[in-house]
Amino acid sequence: MTKIDEQQPVASEPTEPAGDLRAQLSNKNNAYVFRLQKELELQGSLTTEAAQARVTALLPEILTAQRRGQTARALYLGTPKQAAARLLHPELDQPAQPAPFWQRAVDSALLYLAIFTGIFGLMNTFQKTAANGQMGVLSIASVGILMGVFMTKYEDWVLPNGAKGKISWLKLILVSLLLVGGFMVWIFILSLNVIKVINPVLPGMWYVLIAVIAYGVRWYFRKYYGITGSTLGGARMNSQRK
Repeated sequence: MTKIDEQQPVASEPTEPAGDLRAQLSNKNNAYVFRLQKELELQGSLTTEAAQARVTALLPEILTAQRRGQTARALYLGTPKQAAARLLHPELDQPAQPAPFWQRAVDSALLYLAIFTGIFGLMNTFQKTAANGQMGVLSIASVGILMGVFMTKYEDWVLPNGAKGKISWLKLILVSLLLVGGFMVWIFILSLNVIKVINPVLPGMWYVLIAVIAYGVRWYFRKYYGITGSTLGGARMNSQRK
């Protein structure tokens, strides 16, 4: 695992001047580096020149990670404020450990549940559409939860910093098709009249309320387990807790 106080040798480490290295940063990484320098000045009472020198020393490994599709936030496992604190006080640094699959799956499931129910609720509220033919609350919730779990597994399969055991693109496409088929069968089952008793179509504001609750639970869950990053952000989530 990469630590910001240790410079690991890289075979293709860039040797250009600092200005040229900064020009190669993506917009997201450039913003991260800018904020990191400001945090170093603030937390460490460093001069602008000293903070800039500390950040410049990190540019080669940031660019190396960037070429692998990894952001600076994912590389240093935290915000610029957290990274600056670890850089200034390496003796206090306790590297975050990769969160287990179940934590990441729960986090993603709650996120997609909030997104699906929130969008559906807002559409229902403002469009004032009839209830006939609409998906019930159980259908919306189950699709969101299952999508969150799938995206977590997809992250492990394809991201550069994902878990071991990546699968080929052909197998990934076949698995995706099977899941889409499974979704369609599941939605069909939930649309049957006998299921509508437990799968009613609710007023739009009820879906918005479910979305708010799901996002609140997710916020507490992430805080409790120290999870950073997200599936939508393309970064691995890590945890300070066992």
